[in-house]
Amino acid sequence: MTAQKKDYIFYGIVIAFSSFYLMSTTQIYSANKTTILGPKFWPSIILILMLVIAIMGIIKTFINSKKASAVHAEKTDETEEPEIKFFNIPMSLVSIASIILYSMCLYFFGFIISSILFLYLMTQLMGAKKKLVIILTSVILTALFVGLFSILLSVPLPRGVSIFRAFSLLFY
Repeated sequence: MTAQKKDYIFYGIVIAFSSFYLMSTTQIYSANKTTILGPKFWPSIILILMLVIAIMGIIKTFINSKKASAVHAEKTDETEEPEIKFFNIPMSLVSIASIILYSMCLYFFGFIISSILFLYLMTQLMGAKKKLVIILTSVILTALFVGLFSILLSVPLPRGVSIFRAFSLLFY
């Protein structure tokens, strides 16, 4: 099976899944009509984004397959990227261990510091080169998450202990 067929099958499954559940979200009962963002809002937004991304994926796959056939690139075997390893450990295991370490650090260091460090280290492990871009991305993403969950949605985030708690209280 070619890579294009695999992509079409995957995107078809995503479209079927998101369409089914998007239709199911219309049946969610909303008891409180005073808020703009009801219980239907977030599932609908996520499922619509899934549909849009899947459709964009199908279009991208179609365009790439046309380009490949125009160039007449004849390859009999599919080339795969070599697996990235960190100290001879597969990157998938390093990622899982990093997530476990991140979840343990949340209690002690709080959400802000733990998330900035986690995002910085993970992007470094994945091969990003520019340190300034990595730092800015991790700080901006953490600020967006704090703004969205803690301030806008009033979801309590871990604050940490001792001095880290005091640091977190400055922001939320």
